[in-house]
Amino acid sequence: MAHFMKRHLISFCTTLAPPPSLLPATVTIFYTLSQVTTETMTVIIPSLPHAHLSAPPLPMSILRRLPFHSLTPCHYRPRRRFATLAAVRQDTTVWTPTPISSIETAAESLFHISIDVSSSPDLAASHTLPGQYLQLRLPDVEKPSFLAIASPPSLAASSGPFEFLVKSVAGSTAELLCGLKKGDVVELSQAMGNGFNIDKIDPPEDYPTVLIFATGSGISPIRSLIESGFGADKRSDVRLYYGARNLRRMAYQV
Repeated sequence: MAHFMKRHLISFCTTLAPPPSLLPATVTIFYTLSQVTTETMTVIIPSLPHAHLSAPPLPMSILRRLPFHSLTPCHYRPRRRFATLAAVRQDTTVWTPTPISSIETAAESLFHISIDVSSSPDLAASHTLPGQYLQLRLPDVEKPSFLAIASPPSLAASSGPFEFLVKSVAGSTAELLCGLKKGDVVELSQAMGNGFNIDKIDPPEDYPTVLIFATGSGISPIRSLIESGFGADKRSDVRLYYGARNLRRMAYQV
């Protein structure tokens, strides 16, 4: 086997020797000598201006010994599979038209938006844990936005709204959303994500210290957590560290 490898590697490299006038470029060729042994070889091929570099055909003596799977462009397969899976996932998204019930200024460039989901019980029931998020889509806007839900799950179950804290960014879908008014209709996906698993810090007596961190509009899921309750009154040390550029940009001030 070693003699076979040496003889064919020398033959293979000889076929790829570049003319002296051309600059070399290095590529890596993967090939298989048997079904259980895979080797890697680095060879030199010519570098052509404005040309796509690719390895020349393998000698027939090596091709006859290569299994079929090693001759196919495997490095493209995962990308095609990923694109197919992404397309399937996008096609299965269920969009529910829902009206905006209110839009209020929460801070500088931040808006508190409430969307009525009372007529969509399945959508309201999908919000089960604080920290979950969903997709929001506007009419005539192709790309949806991902928004963390700022209200507790119990609010949608009892009175019907989903609440969000949205930062208006110039040229974004969020800016268009913040420019809407009461009664305008948007489309929501069901709530998704694992949320905050509060059971991991129960019972409160065993986890007396809880530290919470948030910045800017990232306070949205934290607000949902706080209003949902996690036994804060039964813990000896609960702290919220909320960062903002200045007080004008700090939402939910009392």
